[in-house]
Amino acid sequence: MKRFTQGRVRRRQIKLSPALKEYIKKTDRYRAGRDPLKLMRGAPARLSRAVTGLKAAQLRKRPAPGKWSIQEIVGHLMDTEVVYAYRWHMAFAESGSPIQGYDQEVWIREENYRHRKWRVNDMLDHIANLRRSTLYYLERLPRGTAEKRYGMHSERGRETVRRTQELIAGHDINHLEQIKAIRKKYGW
Repeated sequence: MKRFTQGRVRRRQIKLSPALKEYIKKTDRYRAGRDPLKLMRGAPARLSRAVTGLKAAQLRKRPAPGKWSIQEIVGHLMDTEVVYAYRWHMAFAESGSPIQGYDQEVWIREENYRHRKWRVNDMLDHIANLRRSTLYYLERLPRGTAEKRYGMHSERGRETVRRTQELIAGHDINHLEQIKAIRKKYGW
């Protein structure tokens, strides 16, 4: 098995698309310099509160063609927990290892999160459990290593464990804001 260790992997330059650059800036603005682990710790409860009181049909209603419903946003957040847990482990244990991107639109479509078989409360419980597990891991990494260990993301290039924590903290807030916007649009 090939080992990827810091310093042994040749860095390749990745050019970010303008849309990806803007998205990263937006998630950083949401985080506003706050501690990512603290934000990540509170996100499952904020997400749960954001969907409280909504009926199943409201959760599945898309705000516009091609835009995700609240239930699909929750499904995406559940996917994100699984994907990033793996990425953090790879970046820490095998620093410099490749981190494959994925097509979130394909995942949402193929997993069919709008279907009534998916229950939002169960999905929220799953997110909370996964996040608890992730935080247990991240909070026990040796001091100072999150800034040094990294993965080579296929679309974004070199990303440290710490940087991905920052991205996920902003990502959580971004999707909470989307849920609030959908609720506001329909007066829910």
